[in-house]
Amino acid sequence: MKKLALLFTTLVTMTACSLCFAADGNDLNKQQKTAEHFINAIDAAPAPNYTVIAPLLNAKLAEKFTAEQYAAWQKSIKEQFGTLKEAKFRLFERLNDGSVVTYLCKFEKQEHVFMQLVFDQKNALFGLNFRVVEEKKPAENEAKK
Repeated sequence: MKKLALLFTTLVTMTACSLCFAADGNDLNKQQKTAEHFINAIDAAPAPNYTVIAPLLNAKLAEKFTAEQYAAWQKSIKEQFGTLKEAKFRLFERLNDGSVVTYLCKFEKQEHVFMQLVFDQKNALFGLNFRVVEEKKPAENEAKK
């Protein structure tokens, strides 16, 4: 009887644990694949064509972000930041109407740049933002204290 009670308790515990796993896992996987395409658009020698990128975009963004703007975007990123050295996943935020995936990137010209990809509820890319993280050094007066 003790073995049966122990088995039942183990089954209930395992079932409860499986219910508590991250429900956002599938969304995050899809969004990271989209992010990889955009990272490759900046970094990879044969960058993904616009035909690969277009289905990943939200309908409103797809109207504004055309193939010509995609090429101009790639060029402007390389001019502003240089070549991409490294991109590391940093943060996944679930919002009421979508989510944000953040990567910390190291470029040739800028050491710390956050790349934020904003997704809608259907996991379509809604926005893309690059933010330079400035390193603040303590003022000389504060350093002397």
